Amino acid sequence: MVVLAGLLLVLAGSFLAIIGTLGAIGAGVQMRLLPGRTVIPFEKLPRTARGRRVVVRGTVAAGPGGTVRAPLSGRECVWYLASQSATDGTRRDTVETFSAQPFALVDLGGRRVLVGPRCPALEQIAPSWRAGRQDGHPWFERAPETVGEVEVLEFVLVGGEDLLAAGDVGTAIDGSAVLAGEVALSAGGDVAALGDPAGRTWRRDLRLALAGFVLIAGGAVLLSVADHPTHTKSTAGSAASDQRSRRAH
Repeated sequence: MVVLAGLLLVLAGSFLAIIGTLGAIGAGVQMRLLPGRTVIPFEKLPRTARGRRVVVRGTVAAGPGGTVRAPLSGRECVWYLASQSATDGTRRDTVETFSAQPFALVDLGGRRVLVGPRCPALEQIAPSWRAGRQDGHPWFERAPETVGEVEVLEFVLVGGEDLLAAGDVGTAIDGSAVLAGEVALSAGGDVAALGDPAGRTWRRDLRLALAGFVLIAGGAVLLSVADHPTHTKSTAGSAASDQRSRRAH
């Protein structure tokens, strides 16, 4: 029974160790090849290489341009994106207009990072205004070139939102770090706010591999203990046989 338990532990441990090790290696390669997924503190931005893509998290606040009025909803905000798009079933044409000035993210220590203003990718952020039209909205400089029903959307940030921003690290005129390029915005309650998915996978698989090695070690101990009594009995039996043999002579 002890031998069976030891074998089962070794087999289960080997399975977990192999799966965990392979998973940790894969996640490690992903973190190496796909940087910019981990949320980094604001204080590290000045030491981050310019042009590197990073993710930061903070509270939305007004940038150097202060507050503006959104063009479609008329809401007062610190940043907006207005878009209209149309599709004919095979091709979609989208016209986008962003605020002229970036907004700011503020961390718990009061440090500020300017973001944008070009932020074309939005996740978990609901539109503040939506409309369907047969033609382009007159506010935009041009209408979508694709023929079809036009969907008009507006997204705003009014300040105070918990937000993640992924973009390329740049430098402002005063030398401070900014987030620019094709910036992606995501609500703080999104899954991305929990941190780097690859990093979480790496830590999970590493724990899995470690648990596997522990099971292997436990199984090896049981097997060695189970083998010891057999060895002792065999030795005792040999000694008794030798003693009987000497008496016979």
